[in-house]
Amino acid sequence: MSSRFSDRVVVITGATSGIGRSCALAFGNEGATVVGTGRDQDRLAALADHVDLALTLDVTDDRSVEMATQAVLDRYGRVDVLLNNAGIGLFKPWQDTDVGAIQRVMDVNLYGVVRVTRALLPSMLERDAGAVVNIASVAGRRGYAKHTAYCASKHALMGWSEGLRCDLAGTGVDVVVVCPPAVRTPFFENAGYMTFDEDHPGLEPMTPDQVAAGTVDATFRKRRVEILSPRAKALYAASVVAPGLLDRIRGMK
Repeated sequence: MSSRFSDRVVVITGATSGIGRSCALAFGNEGATVVGTGRDQDRLAALADHVDLALTLDVTDDRSVEMATQAVLDRYGRVDVLLNNAGIGLFKPWQDTDVGAIQRVMDVNLYGVVRVTRALLPSMLERDAGAVVNIASVAGRRGYAKHTAYCASKHALMGWSEGLRCDLAGTGVDVVVVCPPAVRTPFFENAGYMTFDEDHPGLEPMTPDQVAAGTVDATFRKRRVEILSPRAKALYAASVVAPGLLDRIRGMK
């Protein structure tokens, strides 16, 4: 068994399903002491058999973040890796996406990351070591139709992460951003996008285990930004080098 994270304490938000759960198992297989967090009590109970500690945590609630932080520090005394994974989506055209809807998405995808990071980062700075790992998205690099709220939140997360990296320069604490493409989880159904497969014939999304493997590797290698999958990297490169051509390929004028 590999042990790249032996004796490291890894805290993962949104760990009860999808990418988060796969990351919890993957870091555990790498020797880490894993704290998996989430809101769903039944899923937390199921997760408890696979991690060292399963904690209730609502990233949108200051008190919940405070209590979870205290529980982790009381038990382990430190955090080595914070994996901000909790996130939600919303699939609606712009005219059906009001300010309140955008605020709800931002509260999880951006402000939730800020809350948890502000709570746990000081324990890393005290030891001049650690890593903040943020799960963003290829939607944090370019826009998608009917994803205004989600794209806004992930673009904001990319910018916040870059600024945080600058603030932490020389402290020994790294900031890693992982950008997965489409992943085979209930994400699209939960976001209201019931026709994703029909709209993307021939596209095979990544599996949560593949994303987890890429996340573990990016964390170990201290990658600034890791865009997962060759296809996603090629599309991002095209959006930078030839955005007009990419728009035409996507059927945009």
